[in-house]
Amino acid sequence: MTTVGTSKHILITGATGGIGSALTRQFAEASFKVSAIGRNAQALSDLADKHGAIAGFAADMADRQLAAQAFKQAREAHGPVTHVIAAAAIYPKAHFLDEGAEQLEHALQTNVMGVANTLHEALPEMLERNFGRVVVFGSLADLNPLPGSIAYSVSKGALHSLVRGIAGEIDRDRYPNVLVNEFNPGATRTAMSDHGHDPDEIFGMLAPLIECDMEGPHGRFFQEGREVRIGESWKAAIKRVVLRS
Repeated sequence: MTTVGTSKHILITGATGGIGSALTRQFAEASFKVSAIGRNAQALSDLADKHGAIAGFAADMADRQLAAQAFKQAREAHGPVTHVIAAAAIYPKAHFLDEGAEQLEHALQTNVMGVANTLHEALPEMLERNFGRVVVFGSLADLNPLPGSIAYSVSKGALHSLVRGIAGEIDRDRYPNVLVNEFNPGATRTAMSDHGHDPDEIFGMLAPLIECDMEGPHGRFFQEGREVRIGESWKAAIKRVVLRS
């Protein structure tokens, strides 16, 4: 499956993290113009030095004004943004009563409002052209929050509603070629985890959501390349599989 349009400009937030850095490099190698967004200016500069298709812009996407500025700079560098990967996130590891509510507030601001700001900037021009692909990095941590991970788990649970809600507000008759989905790479060896996939392996799982045509999925959740129906009962799952067969 291929994308529509001649110029492919992908904006990646969280570009200096393990997965974000790998995806930035790999999409540049796949003939995309890449706008890499992160908070580490030196790391962004290092990424840009590795490939002429990469432009780096330092910004905290949780800040509405900085998010708008980052998109403005990205458009000036590469033209309209056609694809977005919202991968920026923090994972504060602390027990709720030990750290107070500040950890939760910080995680919600970064992991939820950062995504909201990113999509608020990206979607209007995608709708205007009736073309766009958005992939938000999610997690199933909310289904079974581990001790010391409440802030992260709550923020990722909120993303399910945000992504499905935004997808549901996009008129499929008027804008059939703007697709928004949520993606969980599973355990990956990054600053957040010392086990799981190599960051370079994530590109192959995620690329189908970026490269899909207008008949591709919308408003759905994928984990490691497989669709997961959050909240579906086992009875409903059996019924769906039986009716499909």
